[in-house]
Amino acid sequence: MSPILRPLLPLVAVAALLLAAACSVRPGAEVLTPHPDMADTAPQVVRIYAATNRALAGDFGAVPALATSYRYYDISVPPRPANARADSIAYPGDRPDPAHDFVVTGTGVMDRATFLPAARKARGRSRDDIALYVHGYNTRFQEALFRLAQISAEAGPAAAAPVLFSWPSRGRPLDYEADRQSALLSRSALTDLLGGLTAGGQRVLLFGHSMGGFLSVEALRDLRLAHRDDVLSRLDVVLAAPDIDVFVFAKQIEVIGPLPQPIVVLTAPDDRALALSSRISGNRPRLGALPAASPLVAEAARRNNVQIIDISEVEADPLGHLRYIRLAELYARQRNAPPELHMPGAYLFDALSRSLVLP
Repeated sequence: MSPILRPLLPLVAVAALLLAAACSVRPGAEVLTPHPDMADTAPQVVRIYAATNRALAGDFGAVPALATSYRYYDISVPPRPANARADSIAYPGDRPDPAHDFVVTGTGVMDRATFLPAARKARGRSRDDIALYVHGYNTRFQEALFRLAQISAEAGPAAAAPVLFSWPSRGRPLDYEADRQSALLSRSALTDLLGGLTAGGQRVLLFGHSMGGFLSVEALRDLRLAHRDDVLSRLDVVLAAPDIDVFVFAKQIEVIGPLPQPIVVLTAPDDRALALSSRISGNRPRLGALPAASPLVAEAARRNNVQIIDISEVEADPLGHLRYIRLAELYARQRNAPPELHMPGAYLFDALSRSLVLP
C-alpha cells in the first residue's frame, strides 16, 4: 500500500463506522421550517434557546461567523416508541406528523439583550436553572437542536431550561481535525455565553458531549485564567464521552483547579468512536474511555475533584457513544441528590438498580 494512503486509513475507518451507524439520511436545514399549525396537536413542545457562532445562511453549515447569533425554537417531541433506540430521532419529511416526528412549530430571531434574560427566566425545577448543551464532532446545527429537545423531553419535569451552544462543526465524518480547530476557535463565544447566563445568579449545568466536552473544558480553563470565579462558582459540569486526550485533561485541570462540585465524566471503555479518535491521535488515551475499575483512575479522580462514572451497562448505540441519552431523567434527579452522591472518585452505573456503585 502506498505510504501516502496509509495515514488516511483511520479516517476511512471513522467514516465507514459512522455511516454504518446511521439509520437514515441525515437531515438538511429544511427540517427547521416551522409548522405553527401543528402546535395545537403537538403531544409535547420544548422551547430551545440556541446560541451559535455558525454562519446561519443557506444550510446552517460549518462556516464560522464573526459574532454569535441567537434564536429560539419550539419543537414538538413525539412519544418514543417502545422498540426504538434511545438515540433515534424521527425527522420531519414533506408531510410531518407530530404523533411520530419531531417538528419545529415556531422559531424567532433574538439579540443578546433579549436572549439572555429570556433563557434565564425559563428555569426548570432542577437545582440547575439552565442546562447548556455543547454538541460533539460531526454534528449539524439541526441535529444538535433536535437532540437537545429529545434530551430535555427525556429528562421530564426535573429538567433545567434547555439552551444550545452550537459551534461550527462541518458535520462530515472525515473532517475530524477541521472540527477540532472549529472547537478551539469557539472558546471565546462559549465563555461569553456562560458569563451572560450566570450573570443573574442562576446556576448553569454545562453539558459537553464528545468534542463538545473538549470545548467545554477549554472554556473553563479560559474562565479561570480570566479570574472569572463568579462564573465558575455557578457551574455544574458534566462531560459525556469526552473526546479529550487524558494527558491534556490533566493539564487543563491543573489550571482550572477545584470547582464547588466535582466535574462529572461519563465514560465507557468500549466506546468505538473514542477508540477511533485515539487511533487518529497516535493511540493516545481518551478521557471518555477510562475504566472506572482502575485504582489509578479512581485515585486520580479523587485527587482532582472529578467524579468518573462508567456507564458501560447502559444500552448502547452502534458506536457506544450516545449512551448518555438514556440517563437524562436519572441525571436530572441526581443533581438534586444528597451531597454524598457527588463525591469525587470512580463509580460504576448499575443498570438494574439505576444507581452508582463502587467498582
